[in-house]
Amino acid sequence: MKAQRSLAALLCAFVLLLLGLLVAFNHGKPRLLILHSFAEDGHWEQLFDQGVQRALAVNRQPLAVRWHYMSFTGTDVQTSAEWAAASARARAVIDSWKPDVILLVGEEAQQWVGHRYVGETPQDPRLVYATSEDPRRFGYVGAANVTGVRELLPLAQIRQVLTDLESRHLRIQALGMADPTGEAERDQVQAFDWQSSTLLPTVLARDYAAWQRAVTDAARRADVLLVLSFSGMPRSGSDPAAVDALEVAQWTEQHAVPLAISVRERFAQGGGALAIAPSAEALGEQAGRLALRALPRHALPSPEESQDFAVALRPERLARRGYKLPDIYVQAARAAQLLFREPEPGPR
Repeated sequence: MKAQRSLAALLCAFVLLLLGLLVAFNHGKPRLLILHSFAEDGHWEQLFDQGVQRALAVNRQPLAVRWHYMSFTGTDVQTSAEWAAASARARAVIDSWKPDVILLVGEEAQQWVGHRYVGETPQDPRLVYATSEDPRRFGYVGAANVTGVRELLPLAQIRQVLTDLESRHLRIQALGMADPTGEAERDQVQAFDWQSSTLLPTVLARDYAAWQRAVTDAARRADVLLVLSFSGMPRSGSDPAAVDALEVAQWTEQHAVPLAISVRERFAQGGGALAIAPSAEALGEQAGRLALRALPRHALPSPEESQDFAVALRPERLARRGYKLPDIYVQAARAAQLLFREPEPGPR
């Protein structure tokens, strides 16, 4: 009987030791927090997360990963007060969980959270940004604990596409949303060298009603309508509910007199003829790899720029405007599963 009690005590001690070692192991693992501006059900966010997961899949080091989304839904447009509350919740997660690395995704995550953690001491978490904004805006450049990936619009590729479609001088009207993403995209568009074409002043619409007016107005002065990001657009000044992005794409393609070409693949998915877009999945993978390299005991890697882009195409809709792209674009869209074919009209 005494031997049985001793054995039971030894077993209990062994189990407690294992639990203690497990807790110590988990507590000692480096921590990576992936902090998104918007909700996890967003199309772009899902693609970005797939890229991050691909980067994490090849990691062989112990690592604790946590995901946090500042917005609960993609169907409502958040007010400044709601962003402030979301910022407080995100900072509470950071201050309690104490991640070693924070991967900040989107302009709002930098604006409302990231800049607060720029630091100079080893105790500060390392920040990895993924944004189209200029990192200088948030005090990131030169900071000892910050690196990241800046998403660049594939404007050189768009300029080449326009050259392949038209040999004449073109007037280009860019149209985006009046939000941090739209402002960042506008800055990139305006800083780019459009060579023989003329870039008209960029229009940033506050809501869908203003967007529709801008599309209509572009018919009088532009040959090309460069469609910037349009997800999460309020319907009107009196109705803050976000318009479905596919509806915006379909309406824009149907009513745009100039050739509409977008920097977001969602445009072609919703019915637009052509999009040359940064790859959200590739951006996620690139940012994920950079976050892994930024873990403790590693030298902080240098900032990078996004590299990959995707072609999304509806050849039949482009043909209705009298255009045909070289086959290499069709094959690129097919390879990315972004080639959308439409049935030929049947006999009458």
